[in-house]
Amino acid sequence: MGSKGQKARKPDHEQHLPKVGSATENERLLHEEQEAVLGQMGVRNAPGVVKVAVTAIAVVLVVGAIVGLGLYIVFR
Repeated sequence: MGSKGQKARKPDHEQHLPKVGSATENERLLHEEQEAVLGQMGVRNAPGVVKVAVTAIAVVLVVGAIVGLGLYIVFR
């Protein structure tokens, strides 16, 4: 316990944000965006294997849709 007039101590774990536009800041923003996308898909707190599987399935579906559209246009 400190005396009544004593100044409060600063916490040792004070964290400053990196400068805007720095590599560290850009990496942090990218990570936040990726987490937001995973949260929208409902797998934010899922294990890594589930995240990889869901991402792979999404990529296969998108690539399949693009290839299918291309084949449809060519062989119409």
